[in-house]
Amino acid sequence: MELSTKLYILNDDGKKFMGAGVLWLLERIEETGSLLAASKSMGLSYTKARLMLEMLETAVGRPVLDRKKGGAERIGATLTPFAKEYISLYREFQAEAKADAEKRFKDFSASVQKLMEEYK
Repeated sequence: MELSTKLYILNDDGKKFMGAGVLWLLERIEETGSLLAASKSMGLSYTKARLMLEMLETAVGRPVLDRKKGGAERIGATLTPFAKEYISLYREFQAEAKADAEKRFKDFSASVQKLMEEYK
């Protein structure tokens, strides 16, 4: 047996606004400097990627992208300082939650093993 975990943070309406996909999107934007390039590299439509970010921004009440519009030198997007800190906090939360779940699963597995031995 092994454990697989997926963590999502939900808004007040019970809709997902933060998870691995949004994290990866933010990381790709940081790498590429562009929401369009990031979405293409992930196989997402630009509209889907934009909606993911809008859900995040609405939920946290802060912008996560500095969007640049205009001439060739001003196209693209960068993460806001808030977004960079948010990513760091989310990664830490995710790692701790997964480690806790793995420890609890190990304890659960040991208990199941004992139970199976009792009922041989």
